Amino acid sequence: MGGPIIDGKLAVRLSALVQHRDDWIDNGFTGEKDALGGFDEQAARLQLLFTPNDQLSALFNIHSRTLQGTSAVFRANILTPGSNKLNKNYDRDTVWYDAGGGNPQAYDGWGSSLKVDYDFGGVTLTSITAFENTSGYSRGDIDGGNPTGPGFIPFQSDTTDGIDNLDQFTQEIRLASGDDGPMTWQVGAYYFDSELDATTNPGFAPPTTLRHTNTSWAVFGQATYQVTEPLKITGGLRYTSDEKDLKVLAGPNPAAPVSISDERVSWDLSAFYEVTPDVSLFARVASGFRGPSIQGRDVAFFNPPSVAQSETIMSYEAGFKSELFSRRVRLNGAVFTYKVEDPQFTAVGGGGNFNRLINAEAGKAWGFEVDGEWIVTDNLVVTGGYSYAKTEIDDSKLAVAGCAQCTLTDPLNGFGQALVDGNPFPNAPEYILDFTARYSIPYEDGEFFVFTDWSVQGKTNLFLYESKEFNSDGNFEGGLKLGWAKLDGSLEAALFVRNITDEDNLEGGIDFNNNTGFVNEPRVIGVSLSARLN
Repeated sequence: MGGPIIDGKLAVRLSALVQHRDDWIDNGFTGEKDALGGFDEQAARLQLLFTPNDQLSALFNIHSRTLQGTSAVFRANILTPGSNKLNKNYDRDTVWYDAGGGNPQAYDGWGSSLKVDYDFGGVTLTSITAFENTSGYSRGDIDGGNPTGPGFIPFQSDTTDGIDNLDQFTQEIRLASGDDGPMTWQVGAYYFDSELDATTNPGFAPPTTLRHTNTSWAVFGQATYQVTEPLKITGGLRYTSDEKDLKVLAGPNPAAPVSISDERVSWDLSAFYEVTPDVSLFARVASGFRGPSIQGRDVAFFNPPSVAQSETIMSYEAGFKSELFSRRVRLNGAVFTYKVEDPQFTAVGGGGNFNRLINAEAGKAWGFEVDGEWIVTDNLVVTGGYSYAKTEIDDSKLAVAGCAQCTLTDPLNGFGQALVDGNPFPNAPEYILDFTARYSIPYEDGEFFVFTDWSVQGKTNLFLYESKEFNSDGNFEGGLKLGWAKLDGSLEAALFVRNITDEDNLEGGIDFNNNTGFVNEPRVIGVSLSARLN
């Protein structure tokens, strides 16, 4: 809710969120009903907008969030060796935990920001200052079962990871021209500073606490020139400096401190051409940069931290945007390709339970995407989209540890590791298809409506290596919403169903012990009421 405090000078808006879900998953090992699966979440945001004159605008934001509930629910041996289909060990409503303390998690965070704009007359100065703080932890029965199963579990694993304190500060300053000439431009600078203490308690050894710090800064500029009435060209340049440090504050493994840094120049160039008022073409070429990274969690498991050097990317994209048939149809499309030099990947799990950062020699991808909207009638609107992406690791020598009990399909090197050359990027769907439809019937100052949305995800590999078990293909979910809403958006009441067909979709796995997996949310039926008070 919100509105003016001093008309034209000071306005306020307060937003609040409260969510609760009961525990709904039974623990078959202890016999406890409704042992986990629930959560409580509260969030609030206060915004103040100060506009003392036509030149100055200042927006202050302070927000907070608290979450307590169940962390990821791991399920032991729900994949049978040789298949990615959920087997008889899987029961959505039941787990068999002997550890993990009910897989709890709790996080608290707050932050604030101040955005100030000042118009000097044709040139606007913008400053954005922000601070964030977060603390919390997650604990899990990582093996997903107990000494008796389900299935064969070589050893038990109960691990807690947490952020003891994360402080993050950012500052951005921009100077931008007005839009009344053939050329528009902006220049600016950005500063980022963060520090966090992360603690891992593996259960079999004393906890390890690491301190990560990251300082980065950049200067950038961009300009757009209207070459002709239908054609405009945009170019941008950015210099980035990035530095990261890690040191061990406590724990049985006194690993040496690690410091890494890099600096790069990145750029982009694009063109936009208006064929007609309803059809436009665009093209873009760009270079990108991701700074080096440190992964320190392995220190808690008596291994040194791992480091990945910077990655760079060159990308190319071209496409069109259109509004047809008196703007009743919107149709957009694009094709793209890119190549990444020294891409950073996380080699997680494997029989040795590592969590290592690695660089491949290269990675490449190509694909296309289309999306559209059709106003069939004044009451019926449908949308749809399809994206396809072929990704590939390009490194003939890169090898990673394989799983403990799954069926590898990659060739192996002399050390029994999987050679991943040619594999897709992990967790990169080959395609995504989505569809929505909304039908409304006007009534007084509002409308009754029915809305449905559906999404299908193509083949997705879960790890760097390929196996018969740890992948998904054709996962889909649909939803339905029936309700009444005011035309001005101030009030809506509805019945809803998420995952309406109650699909059981594999979303991830843990491979170092047994064929553990975790799945999507179940079907949820509910009632929603939303109101906006201005």
